[in-house]
Amino acid sequence: MPSPPTESPEAVLLCPGCRSQLKVDRQVWSVEEKCPVCGSGVKLTLFPRLYRAFAREDLDAPAGEGEATCSFFPELRAEKECEECGSFMSGRAATVWEERNLCLPCLHRLREVDKSPSLLARASLHDKRALALVTLLAPVSLFSAPLALYLLIRHRKDQKGFVPRGKAVWWLAFLLSAAWIAAWLVIIVIWVSLIIDDFS
Repeated sequence: MPSPPTESPEAVLLCPGCRSQLKVDRQVWSVEEKCPVCGSGVKLTLFPRLYRAFAREDLDAPAGEGEATCSFFPELRAEKECEECGSFMSGRAATVWEERNLCLPCLHRLREVDKSPSLLARASLHDKRALALVTLLAPVSLFSAPLALYLLIRHRKDQKGFVPRGKAVWWLAFLLSAAWIAAWLVIIVIWVSLIIDDFS
């Protein structure tokens, strides 16, 4: 096991009982002792990052004479280029998504307008909703089956998700919906014919 990094000689922790400072002046992987203030037992697991100094990049470097400037903060030096629109960006204006450097307007467009599957915060799986309507709500399938069929047809080209998905769930929900609707139509036809026979 490699030894902990030695960038910072002392780490400051807080006692979970009294919130007093616990100074760990030795580089260890775990601490198991009593708090000197409240006497409560303290058991901690330390990670190497605790001993490292926080690195801060100079994201706000001013632009010098003859240097490219940021398209969004003209006083700052351009550090990156948007891979979607080509705008020059400073570190303050840039964002990284899926290892791509994007500006905030492009990120907004890809997520809110183009509905790019890799940028969606949530995905509506209408095929699974339809399948739930015709299985979990089978006793009321007279109403849930037509609704499931509507969801399937209305959103048949909008089956987006975070991972590639097949059509098996869509077809299963479609067949069950059609079967329930056909079954209810047969039941209604038989019921109406019986009523007519009673009156004739």
